[in-house]
Amino acid sequence: MAMTTSNITTLLSNVKPFKTTWKVEVKVLHSWTQHSNYSGGDSLEFILVDTTGVKIHCTCKRLFLARVKRLQVGEWRFLENFSVTPATGKYRPTSHKFKLSITSNSNVNN
Repeated sequence: MAMTTSNITTLLSNVKPFKTTWKVEVKVLHSWTQHSNYSGGDSLEFILVDTTGVKIHCTCKRLFLARVKRLQVGEWRFLENFSVTPATGKYRPTSHKFKLSITSNSNVNN
């Protein structure tokens, strides 16, 4: 299991792909269930914001829902060990050029 060894947090404006050991402090602004007929099934989607007001889209497949049960709307949490990918497609709930995806190694802490 990948673990972040530092207590240093990164701002959402600085996260980039090809690294999964990021640690960010975020507040959940909005969450919803995205229904899908694809093999992965439904997903839980979030709009997250950091302390500077930068917003980013975060997605969590049904398989990893237990990892994000602490992510509640209006509450600040530390999110660690997630993947960062380009935000593409017609549906982009934020203007951030990347989006976050919860993985089997992701952690949410107070």
